[in-house]
Amino acid sequence: MARLDIYTNPIEQDRDLFPYVMEIQSDLLHRFIERVCIPLAVPGAFPGMTERLNPALAVQGNTVHLHPFGIAVFHANELRDRVGHGRDQALTIETALDMLLRGY
Repeated sequence: MARLDIYTNPIEQDRDLFPYVMEIQSDLLHRFIERVCIPLAVPGAFPGMTERLNPALAVQGNTVHLHPFGIAVFHANELRDRVGHGRDQALTIETALDMLLRGY
């Protein structure tokens, strides 16, 4: 498990709109059992998406958008099916998190 790893959403009933989650917490906190994650939403899952706050990512050939307002915590053992990572878009993801937490 590592920061910006992407997993199948462990909440099965949410997968139609939010098929994946991305771990965002620091790798320095690996000893904790919880993982802070952001859901990744299909296009049109919610109104008002913006490029800066909800950047598009490609996961398994699907376009999904970061949804920082949906931040969630899962136990590490719930995140079983790693399907990719967002390290190649780390700056874009950090910008979205900055927008959420700092407003810029």
